[in-house]
Amino acid sequence: MSRFHQYYSDHLVAVHNALRRELKSLLQTVPNASQPVAIKNSMRNVLQFCRHLQGHHDLEEAVIFPAFAAVTNITHWSHSHKELDHTLDVIRKLAQEGIDQNGLDFDAQKATLFEQLENLSDIVLPHLRDEEDLSKPEETIKLWPTERDMRRAFPWMG
Repeated sequence: MSRFHQYYSDHLVAVHNALRRELKSLLQTVPNASQPVAIKNSMRNVLQFCRHLQGHHDLEEAVIFPAFAAVTNITHWSHSHKELDHTLDVIRKLAQEGIDQNGLDFDAQKATLFEQLENLSDIVLPHLRDEEDLSKPEETIKLWPTERDMRRAFPWMG
């Protein structure tokens, strides 16, 4: 097992675990926020999570998915990506509404936002698990390009 593969796998799992913790926290706090200040803070946290997830997704689109696509069939992910983009847009709009309203009169939107966060969880969690399975060196090393190929494709990785 190469050091690159192990580093990549460990880093990916750490990033995914951080995303999982953020999402779990939102699913616990959003429905329970009842005071305007708490609602507004929750909406800020929702937007921050959306930025974190989008940043991870954008990096995957640019770097990770092409590497996976070169060695295995990941076309089944394209449908979930469209759903992810749509769901993130809906969540961002609802969260921004809550901030713009200073957390006032947000109960109906909060319920919708929670449903959308649950939808997002249904999209994201299996996807993260798939990525982790693909990244496990001991199980997928035969699918991966060689370390030399990876260094050539991604010279900044060292």
